[in-house]
Amino acid sequence: MANQSRKRYPLQIAIGTLFITITVILAVILSWQSFNKTSEIMLNDAREIYQRITRELALDFKATYGSIFGELRQFRLSPIVKAKTFAERNSYLENFQAFLESDPSIFAASIAYKDGDYLSVALTNTNHIRELYDPPAGAALMSTYIKNTQSEPGFDQGVRYLFFYDADLKEISRRKGKKTQYDPRNRDWYQKATDIPHATKPYIFFDSKIIGLTAMSTTKEPGVVVMFDITLENLSQTIAKYYVTPRSEVLLINAEGQTFAYKDQEKIITDKDPANAEGLQLADLSQLGSGVLSHLSTTLEAKEQDLDFEFDGQRWIGSTRIVAKPGDVDLYALMLSPVEELLAEAIAIRWQLIFIALIVLLIFIPVIWLTAKRISTPLHKLSNDAEAISRFEFDQTQTQSSFIKEVDALDSAMDLMKSTINKFIKLINSLAGEQDLDALLKSITKETMAVSHSDAALIYLVDEQDDLLKAHFLCDKNIDQITIDSVPALTLSETKVLMASEDNHKSRILNLKKDSDNKLSPLLELFNTEQLFIIVIPLQNRNNEIIGMLCLIYQTIDDSRDINTQGNIDFVEALSGFAAVTLESRQLFNMQEALLHSFIKLIAGAIDAKSPYTGGHCQRVPEITLMLAKAACESNDTIFKDFDLDEKQWEELSIACWLHDCGKVTTPEYVVDKATKLETIYDRIHEVRMRFEVLKRDSEIECWQQISAGGNKDALLDKLKSQHKIIDEDFAFVAECNIGGEYMDDEKIVRLHRIAEKTWMRTLDDNAGLSWEELNRKNRHGVSLPAEEKLLADKPEHLIKRQDSDQLAKDNPWGFKVDTPEHKYNRGELYNLCVQRGTLSEEERYMINGHMIQTIKMLNNLPYPRYLRNVPLIAGSHHETMDGTGYPRRLLMGEQPMTSRMMVIADIFEALTASDRPYKKAKKLNESIRILSYMRNDNHIDPDLFTLFLTSGIYLEYANKFLSAEQVDEVNIDDYLSRQ
Repeated sequence: MANQSRKRYPLQIAIGTLFITITVILAVILSWQSFNKTSEIMLNDAREIYQRITRELALDFKATYGSIFGELRQFRLSPIVKAKTFAERNSYLENFQAFLESDPSIFAASIAYKDGDYLSVALTNTNHIRELYDPPAGAALMSTYIKNTQSEPGFDQGVRYLFFYDADLKEISRRKGKKTQYDPRNRDWYQKATDIPHATKPYIFFDSKIIGLTAMSTTKEPGVVVMFDITLENLSQTIAKYYVTPRSEVLLINAEGQTFAYKDQEKIITDKDPANAEGLQLADLSQLGSGVLSHLSTTLEAKEQDLDFEFDGQRWIGSTRIVAKPGDVDLYALMLSPVEELLAEAIAIRWQLIFIALIVLLIFIPVIWLTAKRISTPLHKLSNDAEAISRFEFDQTQTQSSFIKEVDALDSAMDLMKSTINKFIKLINSLAGEQDLDALLKSITKETMAVSHSDAALIYLVDEQDDLLKAHFLCDKNIDQITIDSVPALTLSETKVLMASEDNHKSRILNLKKDSDNKLSPLLELFNTEQLFIIVIPLQNRNNEIIGMLCLIYQTIDDSRDINTQGNIDFVEALSGFAAVTLESRQLFNMQEALLHSFIKLIAGAIDAKSPYTGGHCQRVPEITLMLAKAACESNDTIFKDFDLDEKQWEELSIACWLHDCGKVTTPEYVVDKATKLETIYDRIHEVRMRFEVLKRDSEIECWQQISAGGNKDALLDKLKSQHKIIDEDFAFVAECNIGGEYMDDEKIVRLHRIAEKTWMRTLDDNAGLSWEELNRKNRHGVSLPAEEKLLADKPEHLIKRQDSDQLAKDNPWGFKVDTPEHKYNRGELYNLCVQRGTLSEEERYMINGHMIQTIKMLNNLPYPRYLRNVPLIAGSHHETMDGTGYPRRLLMGEQPMTSRMMVIADIFEALTASDRPYKKAKKLNESIRILSYMRNDNHIDPDLFTLFLTSGIYLEYANKFLSAEQVDEVNIDDYLSRQ
């Protein structure tokens, strides 16, 4: 009562608490916007810095190297260009010194003469000179002299000489070097020199191995070229001033990505290049030891551009700009900076704003927390309840009180929903999990009675045979089944009358009394009462057709059980709808399953009916296989302890057994039933007999012709008798060979060939009356008559070509490993008569075995539910052996399931004992077991299953059921249990 008197508040009152959240969100948005704007400004400033750096580098390059060409023009006017000897040339050292000291960018000043003489002067104050030449103390200047013409006093031809001078140009020492192949006339700068001073593109100097370029010019003296070696080291020092952030990268590169200036000058020159005879090469971006430059080396294009990319999880920006064109080579300034460092100040400002916002938020947290708790606690608990419902957990139930009216209403609705779903889930799980139709009917009746709190429940089902609704199950509240013999059947029209509802509701409540004229009145006697209340609910399928009726029976009604409650009726109707669909699905499944098994047996029966000699094979093989599988399941032997089959696996094995020879529908009957060697669709021994008859008639005619011509009658008749005897004996031999048998020796084959050479005379055209297909095979015309024919022949028309579609590739998708004969059929008479075992030729044997190939192909093309997916493997392996020599996939024992190995034994045993084969007699039981033992010894069948086949008595059980009494002889299984 206290709970009901408590004042409830509308949800709108709680909305005020949202303003704090909105304020915080607004503060975050403003902080973020401020950060973005600051970042944008700083990034724009960075790009302006890149532009300024580019301009300063261009001006610096121009200031550093712009005066070089003017100095070069002055140098080429020096009288040294006409000097002939070293002494004359050395007298102008003062000019060299002046140029070198006036411009630090000039690494060396040199002059090359027409005859190949070469003089170069450099200051010794550079690291390169000191490292390479180790000048003596006090040396300020070093000159290099090479005399490439004939020797002059003090100088050998082609030898490099080094001279060291102090600041007053007094010689301190000289060194004679090794002989050198250096000839300035072969150098690129000499050959490209013109009267207009210009520079080469940057390269690595020959002697000093530093990066620079050469400015050169011809002089008025023919063949004399002056030049300055200009180092680019100053550029590396210059760009070092322009690092925007600690991790920024600034460097000078050319269009090919080669580096000319970098903060670490030692990394610019890399190890030897095998393709470069002069040794070193300029480093590209990937060789500078910088991760970001290596990343950029694969994508960077040589053009002026702005850069923006991701590297190592960070954003980088930068630009490439042309700062100079020495030697007509574009020299780019590449500048890169990580955005994180560029925005360091903006990030600091952002964190300051966030810190201020946090302080403000901390001030309001107590108020927010108290308010939010009052609102969120009930909702949080309801959320947990909803999550538990989503996991189908209904155990915990708590009433969540709230001062918000809508939340409190939601809690009540949640409790009701939880209770309803819980009951419904339990019921549908109970119904959906039931596989047996009768058990399902009982479950529907009992569960519906339990949830509706009725005293009893009755279920009717439609009988499809006579379109009547018949009572199937009736139980009371004690779950006791009640006899329903007195409950009448209902016609569909009577059912509709019972279910007619004034309010168009699906269900109807009946008040059944003794004086009521109602088909359900017998229920009053069953329950020994004068009044019953019944809720009649139709069970309808997906097409709204009535398939049954559910009756909930109440003996009394009071306040605690109000069957008129709409919620209770709706729930029962929903349950009955699901029950009807489940019931229909189970009925359809049972009918489809029955149809499938009937159809499978129909196919197997059709295969057996196709040949009167193999009738029953497809029916008997499942008998043996299933008996063997049952024995394996029941066996206590360690070999079979893990073998067991559930209901689905039994069904899978049964289907595989019934379909194991389904491929025989493609095998010609005359091949399956071939009883003699010459049999096709008829036995061609009749043709052969007729030829022998012709030989006898011909010999008799010849005899009487000779007698009429005056020959000795007695002698000729004796000769005729002798000829007829030979002909009769030869035919008897041919007829015997036609029967076939276990083995025909080579002597008989030789005799057949000898008989075949005999001839007879044909006087009629053997092309007349033939089909076009046979005429195409014969492919011979214009044979003159009479024609001599051999008694037995293998003719071209006897060969039937194998089509491409009948060929099997080695890598076929089914894994078949078979040897395919060249021809589809070979009907040669002599060829077939010479078959040494049985009646089948190689081609016909392939055709017979081909039923396995067709079985596997046919079964693999069928769609299977998961539990039947092994049907093709089980059915298609019953001609395999345990040693991998079987047919058609040559599977080893471990590659075959045990169920297929069972079928191997079943198929062989049935074939051995079958009495309906035209080409052999039925074997007795003992002989059949002995043959199986031989096959066990040859590793053709599973030895453990063969032992089980004997010890379990399956062989005898099958023999007593299917074999004739004459076949069932005594078998001592101890003789066959071990390998001989």
